[in-house]
Amino acid sequence: MIPERLSAYDAIIPLLDEVIEWSLLRKWSLSEVYRVTLKSGQTRIMKWGGKEMAGEATMYQQLVSSLKVPSPHIYGFFQLENSAVIIMEDCGRYNLEQQPNPAHFLEAARVLARLRETASANLGKNLRSEVIRSYSASAADFLALLDDLLRSRHLARNETLLSLQTTFPHELQKLYQTIPFTLVHHDYHAKNLVIQKNGILPIDWSLAYLSPHLGDLYCLIAEARSFSNVSKKDILSAFRDEVHSDLSIEQLNWQVSVGGICWLVKTLKWLVYGGTDTIPGSEAWIPDLMNDLENLMKEVN
Repeated sequence: MIPERLSAYDAIIPLLDEVIEWSLLRKWSLSEVYRVTLKSGQTRIMKWGGKEMAGEATMYQQLVSSLKVPSPHIYGFFQLENSAVIIMEDCGRYNLEQQPNPAHFLEAARVLARLRETASANLGKNLRSEVIRSYSASAADFLALLDDLLRSRHLARNETLLSLQTTFPHELQKLYQTIPFTLVHHDYHAKNLVIQKNGILPIDWSLAYLSPHLGDLYCLIAEARSFSNVSKKDILSAFRDEVHSDLSIEQLNWQVSVGGICWLVKTLKWLVYGGTDTIPGSEAWIPDLMNDLENLMKEVN
């Protein structure tokens, strides 16, 4: 039986008539993801997105695919007034959250290093200037996010954020002057890293944008330690070994710390301005995220 969210697409998605089995993978208020089995025995991933989540296909077409980084193949995209459905490749049954093998986390670090270099190399020649402008997050953008947090109901006049206001501009200036723009996944977590025979494939690029920061590696380090007891040192070494530069561990540590701050500021902004409504119970994440932010600030300073 076709799920309620997708029933409105019955007349415009012929493939729905071929589905013999639905398996729900993820369900939020604005997103539902299914693995479907077709009469042929093949499987596909069908992803419904509502409101702001309906633009994911455009993200793949304009940004991710153009930068030639590894991502799932898109078979089709169908849109109604306030929602959209993407039909994409089923890249694998298991992700790193389900099978947290230490070797796979190290490979995910290497994959991240390669895709960042690939995206950076292709950015200028494969993307039109208006696309770059549309998807870029500037240093000023991150400072504006910080200002928004300090005006929010949850975090108004927060002492940690007020302290960050004095140090963040300098760190961002240094970051944006020394590190080239590249592709940021922004949700580089174990649940979005699919295990394949030849390595790891990142999926769910719905939050991607362009920036120099290394928040993706910050997220991977935290999850590698949590899920598989892989040390930060080992993740950093695996990443650095794939980078074609004389990047020192000290420089990389600084990039990860500043990238983590960027990731936290952007994530906190999303949470306090509507994310807590999208994901029930996510308000409880805010204190832990603020503790993480405070610890990163100590590392940078």
